[in-house]
Amino acid sequence: MEYIIDESKLTNVISKFLNLSFDGFEDMDYNWADFNCGWGVCCDIYAIGFVLPGGEHDDYLFKLVDGENYNNYGDYPEELMGELPEPCHDVPDITESRFDTLWLGDELIDRLVDMFGNMNVWEKSFLNMFNQKYGTNATQIG
Repeated sequence: MEYIIDESKLTNVISKFLNLSFDGFEDMDYNWADFNCGWGVCCDIYAIGFVLPGGEHDDYLFKLVDGENYNNYGDYPEELMGELPEPCHDVPDITESRFDTLWLGDELIDRLVDMFGNMNVWEKSFLNMFNQKYGTNATQIG
């Protein structure tokens, strides 16, 4: 029997599922993400990493990224690979409109797919849940 659930209910179900699946999901920390720039680890001004409480600083469950400029491989211009860029001295503003894409980690995707099926089923509801929780305007999952 096929069961149809509306988007707002699915948003709530996804939120509850993630809170049960990941200890501390409600209280995640976020800061500028890192990338390996050849000089060690550098601050990625195009990505904000979200980490579960007690997790390693670079063990991102997901990232909120600048969809136009973010590069998952850290293939950035030379000026981002030296000293710490100025924005990295401050906490990132996750409500800034350029951060429009969620980049989900493999573990998160696997759990969502195992529970809800194809990404087309849960993508919009996940974005709604994230945007409601953090006051952001993410429009897509990368």
